[in-house]
Amino acid sequence: MEGKMAKKKTNWEKVLTDSWVSNSRTLTEEDAEKQIVGIEFEIKQILHDKEENEELKAAKEIVKDLNAGFSSALKYEKAKIEFLLEHIENIRVKAKTKVQ
Repeated sequence: MEGKMAKKKTNWEKVLTDSWVSNSRTLTEEDAEKQIVGIEFEIKQILHDKEENEELKAAKEIVKDLNAGFSSALKYEKAKIEFLLEHIENIRVKAKTKVQ
């Protein structure tokens, strides 16, 4: 293997098309700034649409409901371990006290 490592791609290199990048490289600073404003508006709109999407809300509620049983079971099992560790510690303390 050569001494050089492959350059890790930036996020935009992974996501954007070569065509979009090529076209955007020709923008002036002012035009690039205008594009950013427009893109930020698009982002806000997408986030708003996501928040208002009833199907997504319903799906999140289903996931929340399904997850509740697992979360409860995990909490219960972890509490049992916590209790048993405390119990073992108490046994050790009592044993040390009897030895002394």
